[in-house]
Parts: sequence; C-alpha cells; structure tokens
Amino acid sequence: MLNNLNVILLCAGKSSRMGLNLPKVTLAINGTSIVERTLTNIQKLNPKRIIVVVGYKKKLVINKVKQLDYQNIEIVDQKKQLGTGDAIKPALIKLNKNSQVLIMNGDTPFVTPKTLKKALKSFKSNSSDFLITISKLSNPFGYGRIVKDSYKNITKIVEEKNCTPDQRKINEVNSGLYICKSELLKNFIKKIKKNTNNEYYLTDLVEIFSKNNKKITSIIEKDENAFFNINSFEDLIKANQIDNNYFLENCLKKNINIHDPNSLRISTNVKLSSNISIGPNVYIDGNSVIEEGVNIVGNCYINNSVIGSKTLIKPFVSISDSKVGKNCQLGPFSNIRPQTELANNIKIGNFVELKKSIISDNSKIPHLSYIGDTEMGSNVNIGAGTITCNYDGFDKHKTVIEDRVFIGSDTMLVAPIKIEKGATTGAGSVISRNLPKNTLGITRIKEKMIPNWKRKPKVKK
Repeated sequence: MLNNLNVILLCAGKSSRMGLNLPKVTLAINGTSIVERTLTNIQKLNPKRIIVVVGYKKKLVINKVKQLDYQNIEIVDQKKQLGTGDAIKPALIKLNKNSQVLIMNGDTPFVTPKTLKKALKSFKSNSSDFLITISKLSNPFGYGRIVKDSYKNITKIVEEKNCTPDQRKINEVNSGLYICKSELLKNFIKKIKKNTNNEYYLTDLVEIFSKNNKKITSIIEKDENAFFNINSFEDLIKANQIDNNYFLENCLKKNINIHDPNSLRISTNVKLSSNISIGPNVYIDGNSVIEEGVNIVGNCYINNSVIGSKTLIKPFVSISDSKVGKNCQLGPFSNIRPQTELANNIKIGNFVELKKSIISDNSKIPHLSYIGDTEMGSNVNIGAGTITCNYDGFDKHKTVIEDRVFIGSDTMLVAPIKIEKGATTGAGSVISRNLPKNTLGITRIKEKMIPNWKRKPKVKK
C-alpha cells in the first residue's frame, strides 16, 4: 500500500441526463447515497487525505459528506462546470507534496476496496507514472475506448462520440479510476485543452502522458458491474438490483439464509456474521452488528444495535441503539428503545417495552410490561403487567431490581425505588418504598364478597 496516498473524488456534476435537479452522487441505492458508498470504500485504503470536488448544488453533497464525520476529508469547489479536467484544478493545492494521487468519480458505488488495493499495488510494483483501470464490456456503448499502439502500449482514450467505426469495436473501456504522481499531475493538467464542447476532459491526460514518454500501466477489472454508470432511471433501478445481487452473493459465502431477498433492506454499514437466518420484511440500519447464529424470523427493525450470537428475534420486534447479548429471545411484539443493554440468556416476551435499562443474565420479562430507567440484576422474573413508574411529570427516576427478585403480575414500582436481592412482590401491588432483601412486599385492600348480588338492568328510554 502507498504511504502518502491522496484521493481526489469528483462530485461536481449533476444528473442532467436523468432530468433531475440533483447532484447524481446524492442519489440513493437501497437507502444509502452513492457518495457515502464510494467514500466508505475509499476510507479502507487509509489515505492521508480525500479531496472532494463539489460544484452543482454543492450544499447537498457537502451535507452528505459531513454526515460521515471523516476527519481526512477536505472540500473544494469547481466554480464553473467545465469538465472533469477542470474539476481537478482546485484540488491541486490541497495535495501533499510527493504524494500518489488516486482520482475517481464520486458515482462509483460498486468499486470495492479489493479493486482499489489491486490498482495501488500495481502502480507501486510497476513504478508507474500513470495507471488506468480498464473494464472489458460485452456492450461498450457510451464508454471511452482504450486505444493502444502496435506494441500494446496505451496511447489515448477516445470518447464514444469521437470514435471511428474501428474504435467503436474496442471492448476495453475507461473505468474512470486513475493513479498518478502528484508532481506530474500538477505539471500535465495544464496541458489539457478545451474541446469542442468548451470543456476540459480528464481523459486527455492519457495522451499527454504518452506523448511525454511517461510510463502508463493498467489493470483490468473483470466484473462488468464494478464501474457501472448511472445515467438514467433504468440505470438506477439496475444499480439497486446489482447491489442486491452483490449482497446475496456475499450472504451465500457466509452461510446466511435470506428467506425473501425482495423484502429485505440492510444498510452498507451493517456487519453480518456467518450462519444467520433472516426472514421477510426485515430492515437493519445504521452501524448494527448481527453476530453468528442469530435467527431473525421476520417483520423486524434493527437500528444501530448489536445482536449477540444465537439470539432469536421473533416477529414484530423493534430494536434501536441498544445491545442484545447471547442466547436471548425477543418478541413477538417487543420494543427495545435506546440505551438498553441485555446480557445473556434474557427473555423479552410479547408486548414488552424497554427503555434505557440494563438487564443482567438469565432474567425474564415475558409479557405486557414496561421497564424504563431500570438496572436489573440476574435471575429476575417480571410478572405480566408490571410497570416501572419512572416519570413524575417533571423528571425521570431510576428503579433498581437486584438478583433473584420475583415481581408479581400487575405490580407498579414507583421510582425512585430499590428492590433488594431475593425480594418478592405480590400480584396487584403498588410498591413505593425500598423493599429489603428476602422480603415480601404486598399492598391489597381486604377482599369483600357480597352474596346474592344483582346487577341493575339498563333502563330503556
């Protein structure tokens, strides 16, 4: 890997061929913007700096970039839309001295870190002055063709509209990824001339390097979709399909069983381990981690959460900004709200809501309960209908439930309150004072029975 790598990412264009008033890089593929996908892949190279060139509706692009909170990104502005060759110029001043510069388009969401690392390795090992990545396409229409001399040396790139009939037959095309030395880039970028469209084409650099007897090398990308261009709504639909195919291919390699791919949505930052089963209508978002052996039955939402190994998540479970341990069982119809931490072997049953609570090993909240702002020990059993009354209308208060506590059904725990080890509450109790260990807490009025009771019938009007 190169030690002084700078990246120039071209994000100044707009989706004009799609008829949209948006920068193309802000469009989403399966819920994640194109520029986010591209930058996420670039970051895996550990570059010294990434210079993002913005232009058309730049605030939209800048907002997307800032959401990633990467510290090595700088923004430069292409004042006028004068082509890719001109877009490089405002980035030159930001380049580190004697750096290696990787240049790529911002709308390349399927270029993998593996491909990028392969290009960098080839550039270094061949002592190149300029490297270009080439794709071999069965249908090269619309792409710039790679022109070589009789010695198979690359001499130039010719855009589709400028190709001769023979050049149109060439199936090696420009992928739009280049690597060169910073000092050569600064010197040769000045030599690019305006074309008939009054623009500067970055692809003209190839011919300039060739005429100056600089060493041009290349690598070939075998995957036709790696540099897929999105220039129409049909392309955007296809991009989503390509992304799904990549995802499913990776799932098969990791023995991840996807029951209904068409109803599944998983963001690019999610980490999936092996031997996972995911049912229909599942949405996993943010920086979630799904560990080995997890079974998500279906109809679930998981956001920014860690799910421990061999945990079973039944239908209609929502988990946000929380951590679930190993061998847990959640659902159906459970709501795990932010800042909740479940240890191992926890059971959270149907119609249970947890919020900002820590639950220790082997505890159970089987059904119909609300547990909020609570610290719960191990081997605790919470009866149906239990509520921690944590809000007094002004402030939130904490409930502490220690190890081996048994909470009877329909118990109200009025916080702040502490239920000590081994304590028990009777069903239907309202407990508002701390309960000492191994103590039964019960609040009930004396039961009264009235014999021969007759309900009054409704009076008909």
